[in-house]
Amino acid sequence: MKAGVKGKKKNLVLYIVIAAVVVVLVILVLVSNMMKGNTLPSVNVETVTTGDVQEKVDTSGTVESQNKKVFFSPVNAEVQNLNFQVGDSVAAGTQLIDFDLENLERDNQKAELTAKAGQYGYKDSVNKSNKVANDVAEAKANVSTLQAQVDAKQQEIENLTTAISAKQEEAENKAISQAEEQQAKIREWTDRASQVSKDLIDKNAERDKVIEELTGLQEQPSLTQEQKARKSELESKKDQLNKEINELNKEQIDIQGEQAKLGGGSASQSGTADTSQLQLQLQNAQSELAELQSDLATNKSVAESGDAGVLSEDAKKQLQVNNNLTELEAKTLDELIAEGKKGIQAEFTGVISDSKIVDGAAVTQGMEMFTLESTEDVSVSVTVSKYDIDKIKVGQKAKVTIAGKTYDGTLTKINKVAIPNEKGTPVLGAQVHIDNPDQDIYLGVDAKVTIVGNEAKNAVLLPVELVNTGKTGSFCYVVEDGKVAKRTIETGIASDSYIEVKSGLKKGDVVITDSPDTLTEGLPVEAKEASGQTDGEAQQDTVAAE
Repeated sequence: MKAGVKGKKKNLVLYIVIAAVVVVLVILVLVSNMMKGNTLPSVNVETVTTGDVQEKVDTSGTVESQNKKVFFSPVNAEVQNLNFQVGDSVAAGTQLIDFDLENLERDNQKAELTAKAGQYGYKDSVNKSNKVANDVAEAKANVSTLQAQVDAKQQEIENLTTAISAKQEEAENKAISQAEEQQAKIREWTDRASQVSKDLIDKNAERDKVIEELTGLQEQPSLTQEQKARKSELESKKDQLNKEINELNKEQIDIQGEQAKLGGGSASQSGTADTSQLQLQLQNAQSELAELQSDLATNKSVAESGDAGVLSEDAKKQLQVNNNLTELEAKTLDELIAEGKKGIQAEFTGVISDSKIVDGAAVTQGMEMFTLESTEDVSVSVTVSKYDIDKIKVGQKAKVTIAGKTYDGTLTKINKVAIPNEKGTPVLGAQVHIDNPDQDIYLGVDAKVTIVGNEAKNAVLLPVELVNTGKTGSFCYVVEDGKVAKRTIETGIASDSYIEVKSGLKKGDVVITDSPDTLTEGLPVEAKEASGQTDGEAQQDTVAAE
């Protein structure tokens, strides 16, 4: 009796082991099927590098001399030898003019200069008086008109600001509503998935029991009529269960597909309204307001104080003539003759830019003869956009290209008052001194100038196209622990290709290069490295920030 009990227990253990093995095999098959239907999406990435980045401001301007002198005749005489033409390059110390001093008429010329000084003084007084009167009258007439325009423009800016806020609020409310709707669908499909998984487990367990009972009947050497009927019933039930399990597997795959759609980035909403047109209108209105306020302040200043401190061109000429008269009074006849015998020499190396005389012409003391402009002390007058003001400062180095040849330069001056260019856009005037001029310098021609600005050495670098800007600042997407993660970053100096990352990233971080619209935080992904780039290559790509 005890031996029979032991045999039954051994059979029971064997059946349990067989059932456990079958369950494990079924689970492995299910997991394999699930894994095949859930291959991780791949994303393109780029590894963060370090290198040097530098801001550069490209502009252009006109080459001008910083040392320009007008030469006047020291005597009443005839030009005996004129050793130049307009446009000639001359070296310092070159003899330019010799005089024939046979007919020296110092007293007569002095009287003429005195008369001329009186004429210039009279013209200056009249012109200055008329100019001040006209400016003050015009400024008073403009003040009221400009004030009304300023008030209207301020109201326009207030209206645009309100419209932008309203549009952004509307977009945020819409995004919240859509997000809630999406979450409800996700919960619905999750519940369905849970029920299907439960049904699969139940059906598989039921089929296992049927298979177990069928196996027992098949092992019988002969079956009774009742057992045969039971076997047929079990086989039909097994087929029905297989059919139901297949249907549940298909439904599970469909549910997984719907869940994948709901989990993708295409259904997410940023909650950011497209206010670009309103922002552009606001920016234009603010720029126009600044110009109107500047015009209003200028007109008020003129209306209140006038322009008494400005010297006209005639006043400048009067001062020059007075200087010549003073020199005449201090010289003796012998001194004038001695100076005339010296002739005129080039005081510095340069170009003859203007001439009022010809060979053999009679000149009088104080008469303007020619102008010499230095080619050893030259600069380029350029204009700089208001968007580049923060990138430049006096003392920065520059590269100047004239007629295909490049020179070293230094930014020596930045005007503090903006003026409108030919398109009406305010720009700042600046001056770049050429540090190493040579004989190939041409005055009055166009020159290309690149001002070298701020620089960051051995900085963490990121391609500018991978930096996104939101309400709270700059950010990018990275692969972190095999999942998509949003990373807030602080940026610094930027070139055309790369931007400095002060915080938020480090060398070796993996940044996603795909469009942000296709990414969802927390989504498991497979990183696909783009074509590699070394630190050296990053440094070579740091070009001017326009």
